[in-house]
Amino acid sequence: MSLIKATSKLTSKNQTTIPIAVRKALDIGEGDKICFQISGSGNVELFKEVEVLAGDKTVAAYLTFLEKDMVALPSKLSVLLRDPDSDRLLQGVDLTGWLDDDQIA
Repeated sequence: MSLIKATSKLTSKNQTTIPIAVRKALDIGEGDKICFQISGSGNVELFKEVEVLAGDKTVAAYLTFLEKDMVALPSKLSVLLRDPDSDRLLQGVDLTGWLDDDQIA
């Protein structure tokens, strides 16, 4: 992914317009929610807030917790090695939309 740098001016009402290049990169538009995350060093990360489509509030809360934990402590993340038997177990299962094209055997 290429680096995008854009500037925007703060108005007297403390409002700003998100530059079009940023809106396109984040795939955001009218009605979308955006999230600002500020690190301890003062860097700001802006991302599109994606709603968890889960009827179960416990599942939604757990997924939110996982997301925050992964962002806060990326050093805890590790590569998950795929079990060799998974190809046999998934034989005949349509994985379109679940995996990237390069992950489908």
